[in-house]
Amino acid sequence: MRIDVSSIESKLSEPSFAEFRSSAIDAIEKYIDAIRAFETKGIGRYLLSHADNEAEEFIRSDYCNLAEAIEDEAVLQVFDALRHSFSCYAYNGLHQLYTRQENESWHPKIKLVERLEPNDIDSLDSMIKIYRGCDVGEFDKESYGQAWTTSLDVAKNFAFEHYQSQQWFKTENRIVVETIYSRDHLLFSQQSVEFEVVVDIDLNQ
Repeated sequence: MRIDVSSIESKLSEPSFAEFRSSAIDAIEKYIDAIRAFETKGIGRYLLSHADNEAEEFIRSDYCNLAEAIEDEAVLQVFDALRHSFSCYAYNGLHQLYTRQENESWHPKIKLVERLEPNDIDSLDSMIKIYRGCDVGEFDKESYGQAWTTSLDVAKNFAFEHYQSQQWFKTENRIVVETIYSRDHLLFSQQSVEFEVVVDIDLNQ
């Protein structure tokens, strides 16, 4: 897995964010340092606990301090997305970072490049039918995202309902695509809730 740093650099370089760029970079550096310090101690992550670990606590506290001085909702959303991403990693590493990423507004772009554990890929047939609810632009460019589903109903929801509140949403541009895919080329599967599978998009490049 990797975070596409260019997605962060692009967002922080937007003219409307110029005033807050240095604060965002400083926050990212501090969040990384907090996570490294926590992991260096070798303390196990207690996933059933409702209490934040020390890295999560630091990230939350730092974000709250920043938020008190930010009145621009668009800017605050960027800081909140950064808080969310680093908090997810602090909680349960790469698995939480990928599975809990937000997609309804700006979020650091995350790409799987190897299998994410744990998964239930072995529970699937060798060849499976998968679906993706997306914008027609993906179909026209033959350039699809990684996240697909084995459920047609879930794909329809993402195509026609899930993003209705977004300004860019246009029903006439939304479609569901399907394909047959090899289980051997999956990078992740979680066959519950959204019945998600993650494909290796580099195979098509």
